[in-house]
Amino acid sequence: YAVYDVEEVNYDILGTIDSSRFQLRTEVVDSFASQSGDINYILHRSTRPDTTSSWEFQRAWSTYINSNQAVLVEENIPYLKLVFPVERGKVWDGNKLNTQEEDEYEMIEIGQPYTTSLGDSLANTLRVIQSDNQDTVIQQDKRIEIYGLGIGLVYKESLLLNYCTDPDCIGLQEIESGSSYKQSLVSYGKD
Repeated sequence: YAVYDVEEVNYDILGTIDSSRFQLRTEVVDSFASQSGDINYILHRSTRPDTTSSWEFQRAWSTYINSNQAVLVEENIPYLKLVFPVERGKVWDGNKLNTQEEDEYEMIEIGQPYTTSLGDSLANTLRVIQSDNQDTVIQQDKRIEIYGLGIGLVYKESLLLNYCTDPDCIGLQEIESGSSYKQSLVSYGKD
């Protein structure tokens, strides 16, 4: 299992800003062999508003890892999260296994230390840039994930913002819609 602190902000066209903080727990609850021989793991995702509340099941996802790739299936859509062997500068299409448009991921840091939000030091991590579009005129899309050796996902950040493009507001960074999401590991282990 892994437990994360999550901060999420959603923006809509009416100017409404919905901000929330909660905890997310991912837990491997079952596994099975696929026809290709890969072991698929069923992940239960549960949330709670704070550490004193009970976990509430949200949904089940699945994942598998083989000698070539690590795949996460979110809402029945497979995403190619990692490719092997791990190499700095390696680039691949994160949407290669689904029908969405190409989404280029890149490994940028390998074997680097990382300090979690609680101050725990992880000696060996891998940083993947999923997008680094810093355009603040029309649309900003910045997504990164950090993986810890023997742990899995330790940090995730996503900033997807659509700015006003009308002639009277273009370039003023007025957010029309979008979201900001940060997910930080706070604990992991086996039950």
